[in-house]
Amino acid sequence: MMWITALVSGIALGSFYALITMGFALIFGVTHAFNLAHGDLLVLAGYVAYWLWKAWDVSLVLAFPIAVVAMLFTLLVLQRLFSLLREPLELNSIIMSFGLAILLQNGMLFSFSGDYRLIPAPILTRGIHLDGLSVSYGQLTLVILSLIAIGLLHLVLHHTYLGKGLRATIQDREGAALAGINVRAMGVVAFSIGAVCIGLAGPLYGAIYYLYPTAGLQATLLAVTITIFAGVGRIGGLLLGGWVLGLAESAAVILLGSSWRELVSAVILMVLLVLRPQGILGREQG
Repeated sequence: MMWITALVSGIALGSFYALITMGFALIFGVTHAFNLAHGDLLVLAGYVAYWLWKAWDVSLVLAFPIAVVAMLFTLLVLQRLFSLLREPLELNSIIMSFGLAILLQNGMLFSFSGDYRLIPAPILTRGIHLDGLSVSYGQLTLVILSLIAIGLLHLVLHHTYLGKGLRATIQDREGAALAGINVRAMGVVAFSIGAVCIGLAGPLYGAIYYLYPTAGLQATLLAVTITIFAGVGRIGGLLLGGWVLGLAESAAVILLGSSWRELVSAVILMVLLVLRPQGILGREQG
């Protein structure tokens, strides 16, 4: 029964990881901008929901659309900043986003102090209990919301003209431009979709985990690890990558203890970079 509980926990955790990663992977695939501030933006969305509850008694459900709008504005400003960068874009985006991450962390520290914050959502702690197996509503929410978001993104990418433009830009940015696709507009779309993903994941993060100014570092590491696992441009592999990482962390907690959980994603990242830098689902070059 312990391993079944770990399986359920790993699937729920991995689904949430996939939701966190979607925006990072899509933005990187379309624009080649490596956003080290991704996790900090997630935490910022959580703080937006926390502030709405603390100052205005806004429920978690109503906080979602407000957080999405706030992140949409923030990500579009960030997209404009990234668009001004010169080549090499990947290196320059790392440097700029690293500075942005420090700025966001200090801004959140100034605004909310270093105390741990949690958005009250008692219903998420309740759940279904069957023969010793407990599944909380929070875990169900993580799985359902992540599956819906990934399913909608899959439909957009594979069944719309906009999706074809995005996929063409991910596969070959220069070739897509030569074919008449507005790659700059595709970048704006990618950042907008990323904002929606962050706006959905942030309040959930604040309700299930504790918010503190430097919490985004682990979320960024998770996004990088799962993106490498899936391979750049392979959105469908994000869910699999999230599940693998979530299950690995759950197994580590059972076998080694909770103190080892944070090391799992770092170890997996290093192994992937050495053995499969093109991603588990990617193809070898040459």
